[in-house]
Amino acid sequence: MKRRSILVMIILLILTLGIYSIYWSCSFQNQLKAKTGKGFGAIGHLLAIIFTFGIYNIYWQYAGGSRLAMLGASNFGIMYLLLCFVGLSWLNPFIMQSQANGLPQNATA
Repeated sequence: MKRRSILVMIILLILTLGIYSIYWSCSFQNQLKAKTGKGFGAIGHLLAIIFTFGIYNIYWQYAGGSRLAMLGASNFGIMYLLLCFVGLSWLNPFIMQSQANGLPQNATA
């Protein structure tokens, strides 16, 4: 998984008025698919988010936690889901990236 600085992610999120989060989500899903073989590629991921009006994104955050667990991280899928339902889903990408940064570079499922 590509290592990213959380601080740089926050700055890019603010400077791009949230557009960076779409790029990050698609890029991160592409990396998860390459490592685990599960889920859509980046384009399919983006289209699923658009056509379900964001509902797929809630499921994906839960599934992303499970896929990270397949690679050796803690399974925070339920926590990601709960954060979505209390209005704090914007925190999930930072937590997910932090988990991915802690994985060994050659981690595969």
